[in-house]
Amino acid sequence: MAALAQSDVQRMADLAGLGIGAKADSVVIDGYDPVLPTSFHIGEAASLALAEAADAAAGLSRQAGGTPGTVRTSAVDGACAIISFAVQRIDGEVIPRTNQSNPFVRPYRCGDGRWVYLHGGFPHLAAGLADLLGVSDDADRTTVGAAVEQWTGADLEREIGEQLLCGIMLRTHDEWLAHPQGVAVEALDTIVVHPFAKPANPFEPTDRARPLTGLKVLDLTRVLAGPTCGRTLAAFGADVLQVTGPDVANVPAFVIDTGHGKRRAVCDLTDPSQAAALRALALEADVVVQGYRPGVIARHGLDAASLRAAGWNGVYGSISCFGTVGPFADRAGWEQLAQSVTGIALSGTHLTGSGRAGRESSPALLPAAATDYTTGLLMAGRIMRLLERSEAGDIEASLCQTASWLLRIGADLDPGEAVGIGTPLTERQLGDFGVVDRLGFGAQVDGLDIGWEWSSHRLDRDRLRFGQ
Repeated sequence: MAALAQSDVQRMADLAGLGIGAKADSVVIDGYDPVLPTSFHIGEAASLALAEAADAAAGLSRQAGGTPGTVRTSAVDGACAIISFAVQRIDGEVIPRTNQSNPFVRPYRCGDGRWVYLHGGFPHLAAGLADLLGVSDDADRTTVGAAVEQWTGADLEREIGEQLLCGIMLRTHDEWLAHPQGVAVEALDTIVVHPFAKPANPFEPTDRARPLTGLKVLDLTRVLAGPTCGRTLAAFGADVLQVTGPDVANVPAFVIDTGHGKRRAVCDLTDPSQAAALRALALEADVVVQGYRPGVIARHGLDAASLRAAGWNGVYGSISCFGTVGPFADRAGWEQLAQSVTGIALSGTHLTGSGRAGRESSPALLPAAATDYTTGLLMAGRIMRLLERSEAGDIEASLCQTASWLLRIGADLDPGEAVGIGTPLTERQLGDFGVVDRLGFGAQVDGLDIGWEWSSHRLDRDRLRFGQ
């Protein structure tokens, strides 16, 4: 199989500001896009994110005295990585898509011809959208569509934001670039790092094969980029504890897919003693990653500023949909909304190969959770880069920043030439959810033992502490 040209590796890495761009000859990416039927280079971009994480881990291995070899991955590995929830099997069966038939998770045309993507993927969001539209919670698509037609796109988008619901008006890429949120995001690096003083007790790798062994990571995330970051760190040996609330909604397929190698515990932040225990755990951690709507975690004193005020000097990662600046910064969102607002869903070329569509064209999403999974991989890679340099810092990533990277790479492929993923190579483990067939980590490095020691735990299985 031919490898992706080093010049292409270099160009994509430079567009994202990845560390591996300075040494593109140290990574081999076999094959090239299109793997999946899209005009975007999503398989190559995800493979580069896999390689970035693996190369950063290799750097930590060298600090422990290891001599890791070349990083190797492929465009097919990258494509598999961004559909991994769909590739996995539980007791030989596919996990049904949670929102595939949900009428509150799809795009609708408004009365002015604009499209709005509603995302009522969790019950409280669906109920809120139903109330806003004046329909019942069990309304069908036709009823929801008729209600949406009573709105203009801009008015519905504004009202959804004001009511802290989830949805966005679809834009072309040019409209995104002209919108204040697009202007704010385009001014950011793909991954933003705010440096902090060097930690008093920097992480010192001691295990050459699993260089994150001993690293304590507090994972305060859900659906999908944040948990992917934690899962990636666990693949290199980190002690990752994912903590969620007792009533926080989740997606079963994602819970299983992103939980490998982690411990998981529940914490009720309305209970002062449990809240205090979680804050103490955050202060003990080397790395904290959070993925909730901007401002939510700060209410509990678990944001970077609060922890740093208490003397914490670790690495803090925040992942959002729209970014931490701009008029949409306080909005919740997921993959579909990032693709919709940045222009990917209306790009046209990945749908028909016949040219760029206008803003009123029927939208369609990429055939993968390309911004979610890739963002999580990029965040993990950047965390390891800081650890490699014994630096602390606050790292910010968003699905829209990743979408902007994909758009800068370009959408020049013919979807009709997609080669497909073939039969993915999976690993089998028995765990809390049954016999799980899952993808392994999609990059290999001679000298590193990359992978997960156990399959996904239930969200409430473990105690609120690091270690056994």
